[in-house]
Amino acid sequence: MKKVMNLKAKFDNISGKIKSLDRKKRNIIAISMISVLLLGAIGVGASVISSADSKEITPKVAPISAYSIMVDGKEIVKVSSENDAEIVLNQVKNNYITAGAQVKEVDFAEEVTVTNSAINVNEEEILTTQEAITLILTGSKEPKTYVVQGGDTVWDVAALNNLSSFELMDMNPGVSDEISIGQTLNLYQIKPYLTVKTTEVVVATEKIEYGIKYEYTTNLYKGQSQVKSAGNYGSKIVTAEVVKENGIVVQSTPISEEIAAEPLTQISFVGTKTIPIATGTGQLGVPVTHIEISSAYGSRGGGRHEGVDLRQPRGSAIMAADDGTVTKASYSGSYGNLIIINHGNGIQTYYGHCDSMNVSVGEQVTKGQVIGTVGATGNATGNHLHFEVRINGVSVNPFNYM
Repeated sequence: MKKVMNLKAKFDNISGKIKSLDRKKRNIIAISMISVLLLGAIGVGASVISSADSKEITPKVAPISAYSIMVDGKEIVKVSSENDAEIVLNQVKNNYITAGAQVKEVDFAEEVTVTNSAINVNEEEILTTQEAITLILTGSKEPKTYVVQGGDTVWDVAALNNLSSFELMDMNPGVSDEISIGQTLNLYQIKPYLTVKTTEVVVATEKIEYGIKYEYTTNLYKGQSQVKSAGNYGSKIVTAEVVKENGIVVQSTPISEEIAAEPLTQISFVGTKTIPIATGTGQLGVPVTHIEISSAYGSRGGGRHEGVDLRQPRGSAIMAADDGTVTKASYSGSYGNLIIINHGNGIQTYYGHCDSMNVSVGEQVTKGQVIGTVGATGNATGNHLHFEVRINGVSVNPFNYM
């Protein structure tokens, strides 16, 4: 209390002295005091700001929620909304519905539910609808594919992508050792998370095979045939109830069928004339100018390759491996244009996928004679010669006889 009284006395003493000064001096003192007060305020403000800056500011983040598609109680994928989940599931179903078919039923074989995921979901876990659809259909969010180019074989494509030919075939059901240019191959194992079961009434036009009637003639060699009058396929309209699982037919029950066009029987001549066989040397030569093997003789893709594939540019010369007689020079299924030469003593050579054939049945040829050109006819990928050697009708490794 005594200190307060002393301060008050000092303040009164200073006030009295200020009042005794003239007006000009009093103004100077007032301005000085205001300056001091302003500087003090600035200092206090800076101190407050500095204190605030020293504290870490943590902005509030809104929690992220998502919807999970569950299959048999197991989460498969997260999407941003319940509506997105419904879109995904409907599109997965639609992927397996046949265009134009009357759909009787479509459903999942598994138990499928949509649940609201816990909050604070990692945003990277949430997929777009298209990513989710692809994932459910294939088992992969970004499936990789390869389009077959000219000259490709199953083994080339597999090696290029660090796969075995067996793995590549497993990834592409229905693909064997032959592929075609422009064909799209999967480079991943298809493992769909859902099984879509559809029941549809399908109306389709089916082909009716025509029969062939043969007439024998001595004007043609044995093994030769010639069409006298061409046959025509018939057609029928078939209505069936078809049950599929992921697009694969598991049951088909015909409801009705109607013949739209009757087939027309083909009449063909078949030769009976004996072909005189020229006997070769028994030592086979190389049928092309240089050897580049694209597929070896023996086991291939779970099956057996009866010859050796020799890669060559289109139009390259094919030469007879030995003296002999041409017994076939025509198109023959997967062989494409095929030339067969009988060299006598049970030895035959096959030249498949020819682009052109320069010989005819019954013609005698000599070793090294050009008989055709390399191509890719029939079931072939890229230009190559399929060269086959048969001894008494059994295929053998050609390199053991060249």
